[in-house]
Amino acid sequence: MLSRPMINRFIFGGVSWYAVLIVLSILAGYRLATREARRQRLSDDLIVDFLLLAIPLGIIGARLYYVFFRWNDYSDDWLSILKIHEGGLAIYGGIIGGLIAARLTAKRHGISVLRLLDIVAPSLVLGQAIGRWGNYINMEAYGLRISETALQFFPFAVEIPVGEVWYWHMATFFYEFCADLVIFALLRLVRRHKRMDGDVFLWYLLLYASARAVIEGLRDDSLTFISDFVRISQVLSGVVCFAIILYFFLRIRDRIGLVTLLPVIDAALCIALAMIGEFERNAYSSLFRFSQILLIALLLSKLLIIALWTLDSGKRDRTVALPLLLGAFLNLAVFLAGLGRANEDNTYLVTIRQIVAMLQLCIDGWLLCYPFSPDHRTTAARMQVRKA
Repeated sequence: MLSRPMINRFIFGGVSWYAVLIVLSILAGYRLATREARRQRLSDDLIVDFLLLAIPLGIIGARLYYVFFRWNDYSDDWLSILKIHEGGLAIYGGIIGGLIAARLTAKRHGISVLRLLDIVAPSLVLGQAIGRWGNYINMEAYGLRISETALQFFPFAVEIPVGEVWYWHMATFFYEFCADLVIFALLRLVRRHKRMDGDVFLWYLLLYASARAVIEGLRDDSLTFISDFVRISQVLSGVVCFAIILYFFLRIRDRIGLVTLLPVIDAALCIALAMIGEFERNAYSSLFRFSQILLIALLLSKLLIIALWTLDSGKRDRTVALPLLLGAFLNLAVFLAGLGRANEDNTYLVTIRQIVAMLQLCIDGWLLCYPFSPDHRTTAARMQVRKA
């Protein structure tokens, strides 16, 4: 017998809390996306048609993605693939299914697929936030065990039944819930200042993948390959982040130079720092010194970007300098916190380092998408002329 009862997963009869939360997330997303479609003078049928495709394709994609990386669990019984009620869905597979649905819907309605993705991106991340509470009810998507008594409290940790005893684990489902809410708020801001169709969705991917790269490293139920600590979602998050940074860089074709190339290099260093930290935390503590070197390299790259941008623009730009100086300060702080800890348990330090790295990566994306973009400077110049 467990030391206390399990949480009841069903709200009544055979209807689970998870199912109710999924329905609520769909309804909230539909209402939000419909309002945005109306604001852009598009038909309500656009969102209805998208949902009719996105819901089944998203579930199929999420299931197939999970099964693909856990094939050994299903190879002897193919019918078990259909038992979705037993769990086994992956968000990145769901996103792939949603992309297919968006392509088909956009073609049918004669609009840009990027425009449609911008409309539904905030709804998607809001739905993810709501759905994360289903993970709590199902006692899943939790993280590493917490042995320190001082840290055994919610929302930092959550109790999970293991055998006949409840143990405290990191509340990673709650971390992602908070991250999703922050991303939702930021996407509302990006929508008002987007440069091109697709920007809202691209920022959703960049922000979510950045958060997932950190949180995934703390989870106990990750899909892995090669070894138990090479997490598929973490690697994919890094790839997605760099691809978007590279896209932002390539689309400013008439401004490509050292000052715009440096944020791309900086982003690559950020991703390397986050990924190396995962190896360091799990098996290769000797990588600690290399991580410290990367922190200093990131600090210097921030200062170099500020110097080159000042020379290039001919003025001191606080809008650019302050976020970069913040990144440099965080690098220095984490570096100093790591001094003398080469042979210590650096589980939490690695996580802090990963958070710092992903925040800086988002700053790199912002630099390339806004201040370093020629269109942004042209718009700013026009505004100054109007004011004069």
